This record gives sequence, structure tokens and C-alpha cells, in this order.
Amino acid sequence: MSQYLEALQQAMFIFPIIVILFTVPYIAWSYHKYGSVLSLRVLIVYSFILYLLCVYCLVILPLPTPEKAATLHGHKAQLVPFSFVADIAKQAQIQPGQPASWLSIFTGSAFWTTVFNLFMTMPFGVYLRYYFCYNWRKTLRLSFLLSLFFELTQLSGLYFVYPGSYRLFDVDDLIVNTAGSMIGFALAGPVSRLLPTRQELDTVSFRRGASISFTRRVFSFLADMACLTFASCILAVFVVPFGITLSIQWLPVLFLLYFGLLPAFCHGQTPGKRLTRMKIVQANSDTAHWYQYFLRYGLLITGLVGVPYWLNRLLFILMNVLHLDSLASLVLHGLLVGGYLFWLFFAGIRMALHKPLFYERWSRTKLISTVKRT
Repeated sequence: MSQYLEALQQAMFIFPIIVILFTVPYIAWSYHKYGSVLSLRVLIVYSFILYLLCVYCLVILPLPTPEKAATLHGHKAQLVPFSFVADIAKQAQIQPGQPASWLSIFTGSAFWTTVFNLFMTMPFGVYLRYYFCYNWRKTLRLSFLLSLFFELTQLSGLYFVYPGSYRLFDVDDLIVNTAGSMIGFALAGPVSRLLPTRQELDTVSFRRGASISFTRRVFSFLADMACLTFASCILAVFVVPFGITLSIQWLPVLFLLYFGLLPAFCHGQTPGKRLTRMKIVQANSDTAHWYQYFLRYGLLITGLVGVPYWLNRLLFILMNVLHLDSLASLVLHGLLVGGYLFWLFFAGIRMALHKPLFYERWSRTKLISTVKRT
């Protein structure tokens, strides 16, 4: 029992790392397909990942000690089907004519090992039928392949990290694990009646994807900024032979070129907007003119960077002219920073309420969703 608990503890320790690596690609995929991220879908998908991680840790852990690893050699396998039946009967010591002796079946380790292997893969069948909507044939194939993957992991000594198998490849585990998944497939029928169907989840996701949420806009902008940063690094390398050095002063120009030129040539989309299925159009939903893209993002970079920068410069000039002390400087800078943060907060609230921001109103543009249910 202790080794099972240790394996589950290791899985819980690794799970946050998997979440960090998986979250951004999953959000990108969800926005690209549905235009939204549904919390219940996230819960189901992440629980599936956690389940697979727990099962994998149960298969490979505990790892052999260095002393035991040094003694390993060869890759042994048990290839006789249904030998677990004989093992259970042998441990049970059933005596003919004594029905009470049949109860000894439940006291042997062979019986409980078989039961554990059966229950270990039952959730896999439930997930495949409920969320992935697979039929029994595909569930059977995937269940067998999952079990085969685990057994080959054991047979190879954790992919030949160890010179021999520290766990036994057992054909009975293939049979029992696959049977467990199929039992889970059968149980998924009544279980799914207690939960919303995959089709209902998709309907809600597509309905939410028809409008553009605050997080969707932020994710799109961050994806574009990542692309802009990467493109700037590439450009900086190419312009070095010409004696040009790209400094921070070039950022507004590169920003305007990226967000102005790309939508003009890509039908109102940047890579980030294409990823999240959004498009820039005129306020009346017609195709935007090329100059509107430059005006839209010129106003944005002015509001985000330009105005705060020049206000800060003006504040320094005022401090020098009036010979203000450090306390007055601290108060004035605090007011400037606080006002800027309040403005960002106010803009975020308007964005969350689907209200047009200043750069959208003045450029007469807006974002629309391009998500279509398939």
C-alpha cells in the first residue's frame, strides 16, 4: 500500500509542472477551435491528464535502488494468458466440499492485484466514451495500446534506462487492463446522464465564442507581442551588417508596422488574432481600410506608452523649474502612476463589458469573432 501512496504523491508533485507546460497550448487550441475556454471542459481535461499521470506513476514507481539496478539483467516476461486464475486458486487453497473455503479467494494478494489492475483502467474507458465520444471498437483499440505501452515500459526497464526489467511484463495485465477499460466504457452510459454531454459542452463553448471576451483579447495581444518580439530579434540580427542597432526607441515603429501591415495584407488579422479566431473590421462590420489599422494601433501605442512617457518627461521638467523637493516628487509620481493604473483598470472593465475603447471609437474599428461551429 505504501508504494501506491508514494506513486500517487509523486504524481501530485509532477502535475503542477505538467499544468504549466500544457496550459498555454491548451488555451490557444481552445480559443482557436471554440473561441472560448469553458471551465467545466478544463476540469474534465485536466482531471484526465491527472488520471493518466497517476496511472503512469503507479506503473513505473518505485524505481529500483542503485544496488538493485546493478543486479538487473535480461527482460523477462510472463506470456501465459489467464495464469492469474491459477495464482488466485493456488493462494486461496479451495477445498472441495467446503463452501466456506471459497471465501479465502478474497484474502490472497493475487486476487487483489487483479482487482487493482481492473479498476486502474476503468476511468480510461469512461473518459473515452463520455468526453471523446469514441465507440467501443476504438475504445478497445486504445485501451489495449495503453496497456501495451505500460507493459513495454516495464519490459524495457523504463525504456532501457536500466539493464533489465525491474517490473514483470505480464500478458495477463494486458487482458485485465483492457477489460477494465471496457467495463468503464459500459459504465460511462449511466454516468454520462448525470453530466452535460460533449455536444452540450460544445454548444455552450461555440455560443460563448460568438462574442469576444476580455481574456481572449488579452491572450491574442500577448501572442502577438511574443511574435513581435521574435520577429524583432530576427530583424536585429539581419540589420547588424548594415551598422544598424535596434534599440528600445524602435519599439513603437516596429509595433505600428506589425499591427498595421499584417492586418492590411491578412484580411484584418494578425497571427494572434488568427490563432484566437478574431478579425478587425469597420464599426459597421465592413472590411476595414488599410489606414484604419495604422490609426487603431497608433492610437493604442500612444495611449499605452506615448502619453504616459511624455507626461513623465513633463513632470521632470516641472520639478526642475519649480525646484520641488523629493517628497513633492514622490507624491506627483505616485499620482501619475496611480492615474495610469486606474486608467488601465477602467479600460479593462470596459473591455470586459464589451464596450469599445478609445482607439476603437476614434479609428471606427472593432473586433469580431470568426468562429463558426463545425
